[in-house]
Amino acid sequence: MRPILVIQMQRMGDLILSYPLFLWLERVYPGHPIWVLAEPTFAIPLARLSPQVRYLDFAHSGEVLREKFHLVINLSHRARSMELAGRLHCESLVGGYIRDGVTRIAGVWQEYRASLTHNNRHNRFHWADLNALDVIPPKVMSETRWPLPRVMPEPLRKVGLFLGASEVEKRPSAAFWAELVGELEHRGHIPVLLGGPGERDLCREVRRLAARPVASACGSLGLDQFAMFGQGLAALITPDTGPMHLGAWSGLRVLNLSMGPVHAFETGPYQPGHVVLRSARDCVGCWQCRFDRPRCHDPFKPARVVRVLEAMRHGQRGRLEGLRLPGLEIFVTGRKGGLYDLAPISARATAAQSLGAYWHAYWRHAFGIGPLRECQAAAAELRAAHAPLVRSMTASALRFFRSVAAASDTDLSGLKWDREQPALRSLSGYAAVHLSNHDVSPASRRRVLALAEEHLRLLSET
Repeated sequence: MRPILVIQMQRMGDLILSYPLFLWLERVYPGHPIWVLAEPTFAIPLARLSPQVRYLDFAHSGEVLREKFHLVINLSHRARSMELAGRLHCESLVGGYIRDGVTRIAGVWQEYRASLTHNNRHNRFHWADLNALDVIPPKVMSETRWPLPRVMPEPLRKVGLFLGASEVEKRPSAAFWAELVGELEHRGHIPVLLGGPGERDLCREVRRLAARPVASACGSLGLDQFAMFGQGLAALITPDTGPMHLGAWSGLRVLNLSMGPVHAFETGPYQPGHVVLRSARDCVGCWQCRFDRPRCHDPFKPARVVRVLEAMRHGQRGRLEGLRLPGLEIFVTGRKGGLYDLAPISARATAAQSLGAYWHAYWRHAFGIGPLRECQAAAAELRAAHAPLVRSMTASALRFFRSVAAASDTDLSGLKWDREQPALRSLSGYAAVHLSNHDVSPASRRRVLALAEEHLRLLSET
């Protein structure tokens, strides 16, 4: 049988979040070999931990170009990957590709994903699910049972602290980590500093500020060794980073300090039973911080983190529900309707939460995987709890509907998605991508108008 090719030339975390897709492809397309084009820096050391697929890199481009594939899924937005995807011989193609100098996106969910760039405020779909929704039936995804993280015996008190992240804004400061070391030791835990070669300087600074010996494995463990080392830890405290996903995949209990320009609904620990701690600020889940410094860091205090750790260590949800940490929200990862979900344990009801729930139900229904009744229920809740917002959204949606209807095929200047009210940008952002992707064809215009009309009807139902 012809192989299936997945192109995933992004970072380590993106590769690990593709593992569920590899497993689902084996179930849905039995007998088809799964090939994965990935960065060898990550693929090689993780090969023993990943689903059994054949890994290749760009050095194998010649072989890939000669092959005839049953299906190609491009999950990489890099130009080189998109150009390669456009040149491949395949029966079906999903994701971005470049052909004859023109960039296209195949698949409604991949279109939706592209629309989230600088526009993910109200998104509630996880990257791992978005990787799969164009090619994997929702029933297969909903029937998957992911194991809960390990519960380690009480005498085991070693707690890993992964210090770094891809951007400084996404991780705590050295002073925070040093104070957390002290808090953990005070409560009888044994902290172990973890990180790759890029965290060596940060590790040295943490140990200097701690002013006492602290166990460290920074820069001394390969990725496969890190996963093995984690088998002896009670938990891992970590910002949103690739090793967080590796820890969750390998069964290590994760406490995710979700801070900076990250969105836990998109990139939180994917398996169920992990804990996410994030700021309660209205700007949380941004694509890029608009302030001079990320203010979402402020409510994270080491003593609070230790309280959450001790409440979550043995899966005692009741203890987590009893915590009150002003300025912070606590979530537990899980599943809802077969897709990733963050269940609020200690989080105030906000307009942003209601909008996120509404748009999640709306897009599931619009793309044919969710019932209308759930969409109607989410809209009714939004109307009941935030009537002034809904009135404003209705007016904005009417203006948007009229601008789409009035725009010419050559002049779309009035359809800039980011000119719309923030609450409407989930729709306007997708509309901009869909229209551009289809050269503003009559069919694409009808599709956008139908989506806007359905949204208006849901907002105005009584």
